[in-house]
Amino acid sequence: MNKPLKILVLCFVALLVALPPARAQQIGSDVYKIDRLVTFLAMGTGATTGTYFPLGNAFANVWSTRLEHVSVMSHSTSGSIENIHLMQRRELDLAIAQSDVVAAAIKGTGNFTGRPCPQLRVLMSLYPEVVQLVVLADSDIQSISQLRGRKVIVGAPGSGNVITSLAMMSAFGIGVDDFEPVYISYDEALQAMERRDYDAAIIIAGTPTKMISELQHRKPVRIISLSPAETASITAALPYLSALNLPPKTYAGQTEPVTTVALMAMLVCSSRLSDDLAANLCQTIFDNLDYLKTIHTRAHDVSIDTIMNGVPEGYAHPGALRFYSQRRR
Repeated sequence: MNKPLKILVLCFVALLVALPPARAQQIGSDVYKIDRLVTFLAMGTGATTGTYFPLGNAFANVWSTRLEHVSVMSHSTSGSIENIHLMQRRELDLAIAQSDVVAAAIKGTGNFTGRPCPQLRVLMSLYPEVVQLVVLADSDIQSISQLRGRKVIVGAPGSGNVITSLAMMSAFGIGVDDFEPVYISYDEALQAMERRDYDAAIIIAGTPTKMISELQHRKPVRIISLSPAETASITAALPYLSALNLPPKTYAGQTEPVTTVALMAMLVCSSRLSDDLAANLCQTIFDNLDYLKTIHTRAHDVSIDTIMNGVPEGYAHPGALRFYSQRRR
């Protein structure tokens, strides 16, 4: 410690000793209060060309600018699995994650075998994450069964996209040895599909997905529609998936509905988050939905009627439940 700083420290200590105990305690209390003026939170999102990133950024902006004494910094990540692992290491306080990954983390299955995350809590279900099987328009692939023996982008390592993609392929009898899974992010997939490096990409995200829209500007693409039999088969094998139709004009040039499946995106946090803060975070989202809808179409799906859809029993945050109970009155 240099001499001027040492003298300053000694003077401060002497001042505290000279003060009456009550006054010294007050100074210490004031310092503590200053330290706690703002609650800083870190939030995990996803790839920059997905849906988690723009919507997560919008949430962070709303919380930081319209909720007193709260500052939230959003971070791009590889997605659901990495987000929850980072929460386990206390590097994140909030995140967006797929409902199947949330369930696996709580139960300690799949990528969380031996490393469950019982402190994980759900603030709300957000919107359907749609499974989109993307091929170039001139591809000979017309159904998911034709992915056998092909090079297929299944998502970034550490993403829920990978888990669901592989589970879906397995449900159709296509194991990892029956095709060539490619583990890259949406950002990398955009470039790779444009170069025709791979045959197809399984993209699981809110729609319209930026990666697909951007690819459309570079190459004509198609989204493969599931047959009724395929839809029935996959929803029976993977009950967390449900049938969904992408309406015409979801993407430029799309004239027909696309039959596919979807699961839910969830806003998650730790049980360490206080009830009051959890309730305030939820309320701020609902109070600013009109603004959020201008940022991303999927904000239209955030509804008081669907916020508990797919939430594992006993794992909704108590502060969130308190807010929803008051909001429904």
